[in-house]
Amino acid sequence: MKIGIVGKPNAGKSTLFNALTLGNAKIGSYPFTTIDSNEGISYAKIQCRCKELGVEDNPRNSLCIDGNRFIPVKIIDTAGLVPDAWRGRGLGNQFLSEIMKSDGYIHLIDLSGSTDIEGRIVSDTDYIPERDIRDIELEIIMWIANIINKNIDNVIKMVKYSKTDLEEALNRILSGLNIRKEILSITIDELGLKKVEELKEMDVLKRMALSILRKGKPHIIAGNKIDSPKAQKNYEILRSKGYDVHPMSALSEYFLKTLSKKGIIYYIPGEDKFEILKPNMLKTKEYEVLEKIREKIFKKWGGTGVQRVLDKLVFEKLGYIAVYPVADPKKLSDTKGLILPDVYLVRKGTTLKDLAYMLHSDIGRKMRFGLNVLTGKRIPADYVLEHRDVIYINF
Repeated sequence: MKIGIVGKPNAGKSTLFNALTLGNAKIGSYPFTTIDSNEGISYAKIQCRCKELGVEDNPRNSLCIDGNRFIPVKIIDTAGLVPDAWRGRGLGNQFLSEIMKSDGYIHLIDLSGSTDIEGRIVSDTDYIPERDIRDIELEIIMWIANIINKNIDNVIKMVKYSKTDLEEALNRILSGLNIRKEILSITIDELGLKKVEELKEMDVLKRMALSILRKGKPHIIAGNKIDSPKAQKNYEILRSKGYDVHPMSALSEYFLKTLSKKGIIYYIPGEDKFEILKPNMLKTKEYEVLEKIREKIFKKWGGTGVQRVLDKLVFEKLGYIAVYPVADPKKLSDTKGLILPDVYLVRKGTTLKDLAYMLHSDIGRKMRFGLNVLTGKRIPADYVLEHRDVIYINF
């Protein structure tokens, strides 16, 4: 799975990337700090089965920290998008195709209101980041619409002369966007096109692109810089206008994870507390920052919001669930004796047979039945997996 980070320049995308991955992307208070795309690994968080099953697990493809299982997902951060990026302006256009290869994306906005749509520092204290939401979405919509528009003659030929249905024709020209065919089918039905030539109208193309984006690329709006003076007011204004904005402080999360990695504090991502383990290793300024995070971030907002945003996107917006396959249902282990070693993210609706093939083609071909380890019940190949299932496959 791949998650993209989208937003205007200087909204804090690289800081969020670093907070999610503990990477070393460049950070700066000026537009286009990011020139090349950054890729790294972050972790979606679930409550692990180990504690309730009374076992000490041996994670192999993931991490387990105090009963919290962290499952890897790929994160990609690219240059900020400015108005008319879809026409080639700025640096964002060259990365739109990379973002569209992702399964979903985090749309990061600047709740401080201190930067305009170009990412430049502004003194206008009345700037409300609503435009950041509308304009970035418009850039992606126009980019998709333009791809279809440039290939519209080929689409018409495929439909009229090659007996190709419109869904397949669009799938061929949008193959690099990682859009499932069923999304295209739903979009076509909603538009109610009577003839394929209607796609030559830009208004129709824009409506199609909007539908493809919203249905095919689930996203979440994250409002960054919640420690700034104007953040609360801007957050409330956006929520009152119907925007589902999720507050966060990427910089606070990065700071906490950095100190945690050094062993100076104990902090589990997503929680609203931390413990100072080595106070003598803290500089005065670092201690002051920690106190600020405790008072202005944790007490006011209930945490930095970074882990919450990623988890909501993965499990709610994208509709993934986590499952544990085991080779020994009694020991809850693999063939080497490792307990609950692996956990996989799969889409809701995935069957036992689907999981078997994901693990190995031979397992998929040879499987006979499965066992829900938690209930002890035998399950068939068409059993639909549920979140946090522990599964044994007989083959």
